[in-house]
Amino acid sequence: MRQQMTFLVAALFLLAAGGFLTALFSGSTVTEILPFLQQSSDPEASTLTGEAWQIEQFFLLVGFIVVNMIGIGATIAAIMYVLNRGITVTQAEAEQEGS
Repeated sequence: MRQQMTFLVAALFLLAAGGFLTALFSGSTVTEILPFLQQSSDPEASTLTGEAWQIEQFFLLVGFIVVNMIGIGATIAAIMYVLNRGITVTQAEAEQEGS
């Protein structure tokens, strides 16, 4: 088991190192490899402000998700109610037959 784990870790390390070297040699600067500090003057690209259409799309997405989650919860609750009702009826019939 230990040999398999060692092989797996070594293979993952080699894959990561190969990917890093490929990215390093394909770009000319480090900022192209790790683009964490890209700046833009375009307001649509800002993460702190939202334009009207972006806010509308976010509101519609959240509404869609909430409505679907409520529907899923109601469906599961209905199925559990019907199953529990069937079990209760079956148990009551079994007690009547046993008495």
